[in-house]
Amino acid sequence: MLTDRFFGELRGALSRVAVSDPLPQGLRSAGVLVPLRTSGGAVTVTLARRTERVPHHKGQICFPGGSRDPGDRDLLATAMREAEEEMGIRSEDVELLGAMERVPTVTGFCIQPFVARIAQDARFHLDGFEVAETFDAPLSAFTDFSRYRAAETTFLGKPYMVYFLDYDRFTIWGATARILHSLAELALRLPPCGAAV
Repeated sequence: MLTDRFFGELRGALSRVAVSDPLPQGLRSAGVLVPLRTSGGAVTVTLARRTERVPHHKGQICFPGGSRDPGDRDLLATAMREAEEEMGIRSEDVELLGAMERVPTVTGFCIQPFVARIAQDARFHLDGFEVAETFDAPLSAFTDFSRYRAAETTFLGKPYMVYFLDYDRFTIWGATARILHSLAELALRLPPCGAAV
C-alpha cells in the first residue's frame, strides 16, 4: 500500500533517537507524541483540543505530551506516559517511527516530538480534565503551505517564526503548528507516495 511505503520512507528520514544536546538556558524539557494513522488511503494526523481547565494552553490544539517527570526514563517515556494519561494511547498500540528536531517555545519549553503510527481503528479514552476532544486531519492539509500565516519574532537571540493555520473549526498555532510545518516539509522531501499524502 502507498501509505505503508510512506511510513517506511518517513521512518528512514526521522532521527532514530532524541536530540541529546544541552537544553537552551531557562527552558524545561518536554516530550510529545505525533500520532499518524491511515484513513481512506491517506495519512492523517491525530490532534487534541485542551480543555479550559488546564493551567497552561487552555483550549489550544495540541499533541499529547508534557513536561518530563523525574521518574521518566527519557523524553520518549514522557511522551508515551502523557499519551496514555491524556488520550488512552497504550505503548503496545504505538509503532515508533522516529524523532523530529526539538522545538523551543516562547512559553518556556523545549519540546521533543516523537512521530508514531497508531492503529487505523484506534479509539481514545480522554482525560476529561485535560482533553476536550480529538480529531484527525489529513496530512495533506499541512503540506499546503499557502494555508499558513506567520508572524516573525525574536527568541533566544534568533529570528523565530510563529505559525498559524485554520483547519475546519480549529485554529492551530504555536508549537503544534510549528511541528506540523516541519513534518510537512519532511514529508514533501520523501520519494513520491501518490495519494498517501
